This record gives sequence, structure tokens and C-alpha cells, in this order.
Amino acid sequence: MQANMTGDDIMLAGKRILYSQLIIGSIFLLYEVFFKDKVNLESALTGMVIAIVPSLIGMIFASFKAKYRPKQSLNDLMQLSRNIKIIYTIVMFILTFRFMALRNVTVLAAYCITVLGFFISPLFKDKQENF
Repeated sequence: MQANMTGDDIMLAGKRILYSQLIIGSIFLLYEVFFKDKVNLESALTGMVIAIVPSLIGMIFASFKAKYRPKQSLNDLMQLSRNIKIIYTIVMFILTFRFMALRNVTVLAAYCITVLGFFISPLFKDKQENF
């Protein structure tokens, strides 16, 4: 199966996912602001960044690849995005746990909660879209 999606379609989906993850992550950050201390807030912000940035990088790479190689198969684009996300996520977790003095449980909780935002992204579909 070939990728009939353009790079713009991939970026539109990426924006939707980004918005939903920002909303869910911000709710967790607000909880940390009001009920926890500064270290927990920094830990939650770091977990949120680890959840969002690798996905965004993977989608940007897949978008460029779809734009410049439109005959590329959809499976290849999905695999590229997934591999980039996994690699950057692992590297960011290693750097965070090794070099930053944060609360690891809060980092992981913020990461997990922010990733859950991926599942509410279909709620942000435009009214003129048919899919």
C-alpha cells in the first residue's frame, strides 16, 4: 500500500496529537503546581517533554519523507516514525535519569499521563473532515 497522504496530512494529525497531549499534560502540571513542590513540577515538565518531543520529531521526519518520496509505502513511514520515537524516547530517559536530579516516579507518571493524550486526539477532528 502506498502512502496517499501528503506531508501536510501527517502534520495535521501530528498537530492534533500534540494539542491533545498538551491538554492532558497541562492538567497534570497544574496538579503539580498547586499540590507539590518545585522538584515535582520540574519532574512533571520533563516527563511531558519526553512524551511530546520524540513523537513530534518522528512525525516531522515522516512528513518530509512523504513529501519528497510520495511513492513510499505507508508501512515504511509508520515504521520510520515509530523507530525515531523509540530511539529519542530512550535517549531522553537515559539522559534524564542519569544527569538530572528529579523524582523519577513523577517523570514516569507525567510521561504516561501525557502519552494518554494520544487517545483523545480524535476528539479534535475538524468538522469538514470526512474520516
